[in-house]
Amino acid sequence: MSVKECSNCQTRITPAWRRGKNDNLLCNACGLYEKQNNKSRPFEKLKNGLTKVYKENSIVNHKCTNCKTEKTPTWRKGFNGQILCNACGLFYKQHNINKPCK
Repeated sequence: MSVKECSNCQTRITPAWRRGKNDNLLCNACGLYEKQNNKSRPFEKLKNGLTKVYKENSIVNHKCTNCKTEKTPTWRKGFNGQILCNACGLFYKQHNINKPCK
């Protein structure tokens, strides 16, 4: 049995394995990053064997264009590229209308 390893960051532990653009094996984080940004996830291999991930914009202040929330587990894009929180993005994807706000 071979051990799976991310072709980008070389991690062997991930909740899910994904395939990259060139059908290469990626960990969940690298696969999602590549899918959303159309490029490989930046990182640095440290001397102790751990990986340090770089965030391009360390301070990112997103706000959902629909409900104005600033906290969500993941950000999504609407039909015209607008930034949506997870709840509004999933609602829009399922119903093709904006989620009613309170």
